[in-house]
Amino acid sequence: MAIKDVVQNPDPVLHKKAEPIKDFKDENLDSLIEDMKDTVVEQDGAGLAAPQIGVSKAVFVIPKEYAPKVRIPKKPHSLLRPVKQEVFINPRILKYGEEKQKIEEGCLSIKGVYHPTTRSYKATIEAQDENGRKFRVKGEGLLARIFQHETDHLNGMLFIDRLHEK
Repeated sequence: MAIKDVVQNPDPVLHKKAEPIKDFKDENLDSLIEDMKDTVVEQDGAGLAAPQIGVSKAVFVIPKEYAPKVRIPKKPHSLLRPVKQEVFINPRILKYGEEKQKIEEGCLSIKGVYHPTTRSYKATIEAQDENGRKFRVKGEGLLARIFQHETDHLNGMLFIDRLHEK
């Protein structure tokens, strides 16, 4: 597919709520996901949300090395199979852990800027895969941080908007 330019702050697309995906058979969704995967790898990012390439859709991707194992059925009502989940469509965080961690965080859309940012050490996310099947996964440490950071992007928020939090 194609490597896309990463939109930089203060572009307005980064500050608005992304639209949910409703049509999972849309050819544009497949090419969007492939472009995002290529771009996040090329940029050496830990995650990339669609608004970061100028598309206001509720999708984020993470590279394979960070991808959590989840159990997804091949077809509705079939046996579950473990897969590495790289694509998160219409995600929402169901639960934040009480323990907080403050570590240096950066963003591909704010090049060269890093700040200690407080986030929950654990987070449970629910999302859909490329076929619209729902899944849940629990993350901790870096994975939980990625879930929170990328979900923030889809809600029009950047990590620098959290710097005042303790």
